[in-house]
Amino acid sequence: MPDVAERLAALRVEHAGLIRRLLRYGFGSVVAVTCSQATFIIVYGPLHASTTISSSLAWLAGAIPNYWLNRAWTWGRRGRASVTKELLPYAGIVIGTLVLAIAATSAVAAALDGTAVSSAVATLLVSGTYFLVYALMFGFRFVLLNRLFASPGTPKERS
Repeated sequence: MPDVAERLAALRVEHAGLIRRLLRYGFGSVVAVTCSQATFIIVYGPLHASTTISSSLAWLAGAIPNYWLNRAWTWGRRGRASVTKELLPYAGIVIGTLVLAIAATSAVAAALDGTAVSSAVATLLVSGTYFLVYALMFGFRFVLLNRLFASPGTPKERS
């Protein structure tokens, strides 16, 4: 049976690995949010697309780099991804966030419709709502993705 010092040392290593993954996840999320937010602003603002189309295209622009950064860099997964054990659960997690983003941006756009708010301010408020959904989901998604990608065969930490 391991003594208290060994257990504390193991917890420190595991804690350091979790913090490292969280920081890498945060960096990957910044890349994804930048791609996603820029797409949303362009499609919703100057192109005047609906919130559903804007959210969907923005989601796609962020989901692709986010998947590869999270899988390969944050959790150190290599090789071919399993469709049923990895891709479908990932799709479920990110599509759930997309549905929330569509609902929230549609509600804000509907609330602003017919008001004296300028197009630029409306774009800012609706795109801010899109960003807020993803900001609020950041921690929840990390927990879900950590469960998905950090399998027992995955090293606990990578430098």
